This record gives sequence, structure tokens and C-alpha cells, in this order.
Amino acid sequence: EEEEEEPAVAATPMKKPAAAPTEAEEEDEEENADEQAKDKETDKNEEDPKGDAEKAAESSTGPSGESAAAASSSAPSQPPPPEFKAHTDYPPMTNAVVVQYSPFSGLPPDFCQYGPTWDKCKPWCMENCPEYYPELSGASLEDAKKTAEDASQKSKEKLLPGGKKKRDASPHIFIRKLTRGGRKCVTNVHGLDGFGVNMEDVAKKFKKKFACGCAVVKDNAGCDLVEIQGDFEEEVVDALCDQFPAITPEKVSIMDSATKKKGKGK
Repeated sequence: EEEEEEPAVAATPMKKPAAAPTEAEEEDEEENADEQAKDKETDKNEEDPKGDAEKAAESSTGPSGESAAAASSSAPSQPPPPEFKAHTDYPPMTNAVVVQYSPFSGLPPDFCQYGPTWDKCKPWCMENCPEYYPELSGASLEDAKKTAEDASQKSKEKLLPGGKKKRDASPHIFIRKLTRGGRKCVTNVHGLDGFGVNMEDVAKKFKKKFACGCAVVKDNAGCDLVEIQGDFEEEVVDALCDQFPAITPEKVSIMDSATKKKGKGK
């Protein structure tokens, strides 16, 4: 018997392995992916013109939104901050502008917070120039005034190192004779203002008592003194102690005589 021949199997062609993508192809794929994402976002916006913000706003109009609106209306409204304008944006000046300055620091109101006396200037700024300090709109004016008063009292206290209070010097009177023009002389009395004495009245009494010229003048430092025309050092001490009980001989000193320079003390 003849052997049956097996049917021939057709040979299938071998597939070549896929080549690795190049860098240019990878860039093209990334650009295509970005363009597709942008197209999807554009389509979404066209279908839903109301954005997420509007949806959130609409949702806030519900019960929870009404409570939020009520809470915001009950809260104190803050004044808008002052709008800054350059000097070139203002119209031309036709007359002088009156600038208001702080009576405590001497600074313009918008610079008071940088000065050394801000605690004292603060209530004044809150009353007269609140537009410069909107952050102080909710602050208590009474508390600010109390702080300013405490600062004023503290500045009056003279403290020594270690926090000890400095004792005020007791008032004292100094009498000095000044010679001028050869034999002519005047007697100057310093320190009467420390005893609360009216110096004009004292000058009138000395003028009548000593029968000479007497007046209130200022020395080189700008302090008031009584100037008597003539040599009356001892007589002035007795007159002061007799007329004013607060003035005792221990509180009066006679200084060494000196020469009076022309034009000084007048």
C-alpha cells in the first residue's frame, strides 16, 4: 500500500519586532494628549456655562447660605481702606492747604504711629483723623484715653537708676550783684517763680521800698528774674523773708558779685 502524502503546510511570514518610539514621536504624543485635554475642558464649559464658583454661590442660597448671610450682616462692617492716589492724580492746587498736626508729637496724623508719643496721640487720631487708621475703628476710645493718661503720668515721674523716683529739688533763691559802667551796679534776684510768687508784684514792691528802678527781665537762659537798680543784696533778703512766710533765710543765697556785660539780661 502506498503511503498517503501529508498535506503541505504553508509557511507563515515572521513579523518584525516593533521599533522603539523616537523622541520626536513621544513629543507629538504629549502634544496630542494636551490638546485633547483642552478640547474636553472647552466642551465642558460650553455645555455648562456656569462655573464651579457660581454653583457654590447658588448652593449658598439654601438654608445654610441664608444663615451665612445673616451672620455676615450682623458682623460690624469695616470701613474701606483709604485709596492711595499719587500727587500727579490730584487737581492743581489753587490755595494753601492747612495741615493738621498732633498737639503731642507735632507730627502729621498719618505719621503719629511712628513717633515717640503714639500712646498719647492715639485717642487724638481716633477722634480727629479716623480715616488714617481704619484698623482702629473697632477699638475703644475710652481705653485709648486711659492709656494716654497713664503715659502722661509716667512721663512726669523722674526715675533714678533702679526705678527709684527722683526727688524734686526744693526751690531756692539766688541773689547776685552785677557791676556795670564803673560804679553803677544792679541786683538780680533768681528763683522767685519756684515759690509761686507773682514777680510783677514783687518788682513793684521793691521799686517802692528801695526808691529805685526795678523790673522783671530775662537772663541768658530765658528765665525770668527781678532786676533792681542798685546794691541791695542784704535788704532784699530781709524784705523777702518778711513778706513771704515760705521764704526763709536758709533758702536764700547771696552769690559772688560779677561784671554785667552790655546788652545781657535785658
